Amino acid sequence: MIAYIALVIVIILIIIIYKYRDVVLDFNSVLKRVHLGENEIAEILNKKADLLDEICEAINNINDNRVFSSVKKVMKKNIDTLKLDKDLSEIYTELKEYLLVNKSFVPEEELKNKIEELNELEIDLEATKVFYNDNSNIFNELIDKFPSRMIAKKKGYDYKNLYTFNEEELFEILKKDNKKKEA
Repeated sequence: MIAYIALVIVIILIIIIYKYRDVVLDFNSVLKRVHLGENEIAEILNKKADLLDEICEAINNINDNRVFSSVKKVMKKNIDTLKLDKDLSEIYTELKEYLLVNKSFVPEEELKNKIEELNELEIDLEATKVFYNDNSNIFNELIDKFPSRMIAKKKGYDYKNLYTFNEEELFEILKKDNKKKEA
């Protein structure tokens, strides 16, 4: 009888150890993807800031008054990527509105190429934000589940904030997803 109880206790301990190991592996796996997304977003935001700065300064130099606020001021603020993304998106939206409203403005070829590069970069950024958000949601769900909640508390893991999309961007993403599903 004592041998049977000892065997059951050993089996339960083995199950607990394997479950703990699996949860730790789950956290490590999803954290690698979250960090990959964070790093990629930071890199893209830096490129976006540089392009926005060049384009906005070129347009400001063409006009008598400054049309756009300084991107460099936004970059000088010591802010996280979530805030930087929001600030740069506002300037990007202003640029798109300016180009839409001022049909008579015809940029030189070099500036036109930079605007096109910025648009392509924005598409990459949106895809990377979706990748990051998906993995952050998985991470946040892990924190909410038992027994991974105990491991998260022990390791000091906290919920990941998610990037937001403006309605126009979200519409475009959903439209692309529907096209992929239909194909």
